[in-house]
Amino acid sequence: MNFSNRVLKGRIAETIVSEMLQEAGYFVYRFGYEGILQSLVQKGLPKMKSGSIVAEKIRTMPDFIVMAKSSEVFFVEVKYRTSQEIDQALKDWLQKANKYWPEAKLLLIHPSQPHFLISTIKDLVRTEKFYALERDKFLKVDKKLITSYTELVKKYLI
Repeated sequence: MNFSNRVLKGRIAETIVSEMLQEAGYFVYRFGYEGILQSLVQKGLPKMKSGSIVAEKIRTMPDFIVMAKSSEVFFVEVKYRTSQEIDQALKDWLQKANKYWPEAKLLLIHPSQPHFLISTIKDLVRTEKFYALERDKFLKVDKKLITSYTELVKKYLI
């Protein structure tokens, strides 16, 4: 998959997750590097120094801040992959993200069932295992809603 195709599929995956979580009753706010800094980068923001703690923290910022009506707050990072296997690029990202955002949830979207898998970053680093979104104890999304958004995954990402 070429770079532009990966970026486009990643943005579609983020949009699907954002819409699904909003429909599940959550407030969803753009937070991540791409959401906040991308427009600045396109206008010529200087490249951040490699290896800088602040730069690494910014590069690994989760995509969303998600707030429940009960005022509980989550960081959610969305990744699209063609497989649910953890590839080397994701392992490298996880190692960096675990330093700064261990409590964040990583929601993986991929072409096979179940299409929505989740884990906290710290648990994923430890176990290398995801579980189905409908089993998450904290970010509650109804199975019927997940099924309806599965149709969007099939339409746009497969």
